[in-house]
Amino acid sequence: MKKIIFISLFFMLTKINAQQDFILYHMPSIPQITQVDPASFPDSKFDIGLPIISSVYGSIFNTGFSIGDIFYQNADGIMMPDVDNAIAKMSSENFFILNGSTDLIFVGFKKEDNFFSFNVTEKLDFTFNYPKDLIVLALEGNGNNLLGKRASLDGLGFDFTHWREYAVHWVHDVHHKFSYGARLKYLYGMENFATDVSYMGIETDQNSHALKFDMAFDFRTSGLPQVMIDGDIPAIGGLDTKDSSAMQQSGFSPGYINNYLFNRKNSGLAIDLGFNYHVNDKLLLEASVLDFGFINWNSYTANSKLEAWNYEYDGIDNPISIFGGGSSVDFLKGVLEDSIEEDLKNNYSYSNESYRTALRTKIYASMEYIVDHNNFVSLSLYSSFVRGIWRRGMGLAYNYHLGNFLSATASYSIYNRSYSNVGFGLSVNLGPVEIYCLTDNFLAFGTLNPRDNFISNSSNSINIDTKKVRNGQIHFGLNLTFGREKKEKPVDDGDEKEVKSPSSNKNKKTNNKNNTRKGEPKTKIEQSAPKSSTVRKVSRKL
Repeated sequence: MKKIIFISLFFMLTKINAQQDFILYHMPSIPQITQVDPASFPDSKFDIGLPIISSVYGSIFNTGFSIGDIFYQNADGIMMPDVDNAIAKMSSENFFILNGSTDLIFVGFKKEDNFFSFNVTEKLDFTFNYPKDLIVLALEGNGNNLLGKRASLDGLGFDFTHWREYAVHWVHDVHHKFSYGARLKYLYGMENFATDVSYMGIETDQNSHALKFDMAFDFRTSGLPQVMIDGDIPAIGGLDTKDSSAMQQSGFSPGYINNYLFNRKNSGLAIDLGFNYHVNDKLLLEASVLDFGFINWNSYTANSKLEAWNYEYDGIDNPISIFGGGSSVDFLKGVLEDSIEEDLKNNYSYSNESYRTALRTKIYASMEYIVDHNNFVSLSLYSSFVRGIWRRGMGLAYNYHLGNFLSATASYSIYNRSYSNVGFGLSVNLGPVEIYCLTDNFLAFGTLNPRDNFISNSSNSINIDTKKVRNGQIHFGLNLTFGREKKEKPVDDGDEKEVKSPSSNKNKKTNNKNNTRKGEPKTKIEQSAPKSSTVRKVSRKL
């Protein structure tokens, strides 16, 4: 009979998220900038995001160690694992994170001093949270560095959330000096793993090798198939796959996909807020708060909970290793299955009540220096609230504009305990078609060719920056944009004082054209825009 201890080990895999998009925050030529800076005005007057391909985002983060930390070259130039170095680089709590999103719909337009947009975005987050002692226990067992100590697996877990966002957005410009914006979001939840882990630990007495276990967890799911242990113990998931009616209602049966896409009763609300303020013609301050909200999970929910539990066993002679064989593994299969099962059952419960999860709130703050109409330098701070802890990042960026044709940004950032993050973003406008591609760390693409970076016979050929990479991210898309304002050349004051000659109507028309900054204004913004205009995210030098 399969035993409940393996439920416990599985349940401990749970929670947290992380996502940054530093480059997008500095690209006002891209309409989707409002999704990270709600107070920004895009350059164009009317924007259409093509379904799915208008904004595709993906990221991968590992805070524990880089590829270079787990490999080294021996005397023969062969790549070899370096476990001790990898463990030394890890902190007590580490995260492996995957994020992704795509816009199904995006439409935005300007009207006088306002910008409005609407988007439907599909999003998912996956995070694996692994304590350092988990890796030590897996590789060394409990008879080496952990002997006589408590192997702490506190916080071990994973989290996965899949949801859809329906959002309406508004930005208002106040005298071209100050702008503020808000995005109200309705959230439709599709699947969720969420577990609050109190603790889990194994301690081995250094003399007798007696074992002490302590554990507690609260594991919640929504929209996931039910998994049974021993045929009669529900472990995870609240959807009975043997119930044909439930499978149809959930949308997992052929022909009922709409029930999955639109009819689940998991809903929530969130809001984004932001403001931009021009201190003067050279300095712009920006701040935004994103994803302040929650999702209520009501469909096919399950709550698996183990109350605080402790157990001590003093009959072991050999250390335990997770990977290995022999009497220690036989013990793990025997004692932990037979001796502890009933004790665990007495503390374990399963129910189907609804629950709520909060989104991971993010904060951006930026100070931008306006060198001239085409060049901008900025310093940005990023922070997110995760499991009661503020996780922070910082980025320095340079942005260049070549008319309305091209916008490029280069950046250096620090986040997720990683210092090797060099980003680059490019946006090109071909008539109404805008194509863009951004990455917060193009060094990550070097890790896709480990042979050149790690197995070369010459140590000089190793890309040291690539070896230190812990993060990879890419954001690309294609939009249709209309009504970008043409940039005018600066006006020479001498031209304004030039005496007009009546001898030539042609010269008169030419002079009038040269003395007009923007031609006949068509909107309120164009009529009154001074030097510190926030028509765009940054000040326009007229």
